Amino acid sequence: MIDQAIFYPEHLISLIEESGSRITFKKSEFIYHPGDPTAYIYLIQKGQVFISRMQEEGAELATNLLSEKGIFGAVTLFCGPKAHNTSARAKTDVALFRLSQKEFEKIIMDNEDVKMEWMRWMEIDRQRAVTKIRDNVMYGKLGALCSNLIRLSNSFGETVPGGIRITVKVTNQELGIMSGTSREVVNRLLGDLKKQGIISVENKIITIHDIDKLRHMINCENCHIDVCQIF
Repeated sequence: MIDQAIFYPEHLISLIEESGSRITFKKSEFIYHPGDPTAYIYLIQKGQVFISRMQEEGAELATNLLSEKGIFGAVTLFCGPKAHNTSARAKTDVALFRLSQKEFEKIIMDNEDVKMEWMRWMEIDRQRAVTKIRDNVMYGKLGALCSNLIRLSNSFGETVPGGIRITVKVTNQELGIMSGTSREVVNRLLGDLKKQGIISVENKIITIHDIDKLRHMINCENCHIDVCQIF
């Protein structure tokens, strides 16, 4: 949960804040679309951002839900001009710091401590992507939903009497996009979890009452807290 230490590249975050320009987006606005050039790296100062990709059949899959200190955009460095294969959309009103890719590459090259932070951050991000794919492929729609609930509890959870409350509001439509399924399927699966007493939902706020059962459903490997995140 969020009271455990999660690694952030603090030196790099400070440098992006100092060198970048501050921009804002309204809820549901797109920060970039697939095919846009990867010209900038972004740091979230306030708010939440969905990173997602569109499948050939038109279905959307959200791969990350980012909040404060989240870094996204032109994260593949020293590879020349590229285009985004994902979209970034503001889930809430957001304030960001934006830094050009070229400036960011110079910061990485000129500071050994920042370079090491960035390498560690990228390896953690790679491990997160691998485990998300594993949960979605091996355990089906229910497994994907359970995995996302566990990750949400690690990223945005707080301990309350009777369980762990996920403090960020997530709609069933958004859970469907995150789990690679429809809102209707999420409705049914959440209903089943509620009947079993594993979760409860009030005003779009989910409380997990038995996280061990969720973990059992996906044969949880007790990944490091840095890896088991919704970021």
